Amino acid sequence: MSCDQTRLYLHAYLDDELGVAEAVRFEAHLADCPDCQTAQSEALAIRAAIRGSDLYYRPSQALALRVNAAVRQAARPRSNGMQWMAIAAAVIVTIGLALFLTLRNRQPGGQELLARAVVDSHIRSLQANHLVDVPSSDHHTVKPWFQGRLDFSPPVPDLAAQGWPLEGGRLDYIDGKTVAAIVYERRKHQVNVFLWPAGQSPDEPVLQQTAQGYHVVHWTANGMTYWITSDLNPAELQQFAQLLRQAN
Repeated sequence: MSCDQTRLYLHAYLDDELGVAEAVRFEAHLADCPDCQTAQSEALAIRAAIRGSDLYYRPSQALALRVNAAVRQAARPRSNGMQWMAIAAAVIVTIGLALFLTLRNRQPGGQELLARAVVDSHIRSLQANHLVDVPSSDHHTVKPWFQGRLDFSPPVPDLAAQGWPLEGGRLDYIDGKTVAAIVYERRKHQVNVFLWPAGQSPDEPVLQQTAQGYHVVHWTANGMTYWITSDLNPAELQQFAQLLRQAN
């Protein structure tokens, strides 16, 4: 089975609509093809996102029976059957396109998904009592700790004199990559700074948004991507972001 055939059968396979022979051929190809494995993972992620939102509606049995009856009725031969089939096909395509555009516009963008991931990691670090792997207020202790654990050297500025003492650092996992998490403190409020190499991404200004009730600030500068989150008020978090950007 080729990749084109696998992509054609993907949704039928996920819906358990393939016969035994086709399913076996599909799974054999999938086991050896990373690209098709990625396509399957993306399809499953989209399905989970739709079912977890208010867009998902599970029809009642009565509605399912009416739809099946309508389909059987439409399939019966008629004198002008071809005309009605063309009309029905046009209606189905129009509805499908409208639904696709609605779902695409309702799906969160990349920045929104990344902000949610950052906030989720921040919450986990507080709930699991795993805020830092290397507890220290000395940036000369925290920065070297990352050597050999990451393929980049994260900047760890000392901002205690400005009212943002360092608590330590840890490794975290965001957007499919291992990242550095530097933790600062402000009046007993923890501030997580997640950073990783920006690759070929250009420098970006400081942007602010909200996710799950937490304030998030992010930017790209000097080859690094920064994401900061805390329950501090937006003005203080913006101030901290500017201090951090100037220090680096």
